[in-house]
Amino acid sequence: MKKRKNRPQTKRPALSRRGSFMIIAFAAVIALGAITVASKQLFANKSSKTSKAQAVATQAAPKYVTVKVAGRDVQVDPQTGQLKPLTSDEAKQMADGLKTMLNKSTDDLVPVQNADGSVSMDLKGHFQNVAVARVNADGTVEQSCIDEPQQAAQFFGIDPQLLGVEPGKGAAIQPVVRITPRKVSQ
Repeated sequence: MKKRKNRPQTKRPALSRRGSFMIIAFAAVIALGAITVASKQLFANKSSKTSKAQAVATQAAPKYVTVKVAGRDVQVDPQTGQLKPLTSDEAKQMADGLKTMLNKSTDDLVPVQNADGSVSMDLKGHFQNVAVARVNADGTVEQSCIDEPQQAAQFFGIDPQLLGVEPGKGAAIQPVVRITPRKVSQ
């Protein structure tokens, strides 16, 4: 019998396949980990930006609840108790109502001769003194009596042109007489 030389057999193909598989599996695990970390950071950045934007939006535009006061619906901030500022439409609506009451025009008024010789006239809502009030930021109620459109604009802080006051006109109008504010319980 012939003796064969014992040559060490190399198992390179099997080792190579197993080694390649291990390297690919290791690379896949590393890649998945990197993707997971990146997506969590991206999501955290987006959510923090979103939460910051929501916080700014919440601070900038508080939500108001509607409360019925003296037969009127009033919008109030539930956290601070502050009344919602007038919108431009609400300011125009208020100005239209005040404009009629503070009208000093006699154009559409007709004098009526009475049987006893006296003359009367239906003022049709013109020439009125109007009692007005507002709630200040500190919770006090400020009230006044006005008889000029310029005074109403000054008291409520609205554009005088909404009340029909022409620019430059009304400089000689008396200032609003303010009654000492009182704190009201809410």
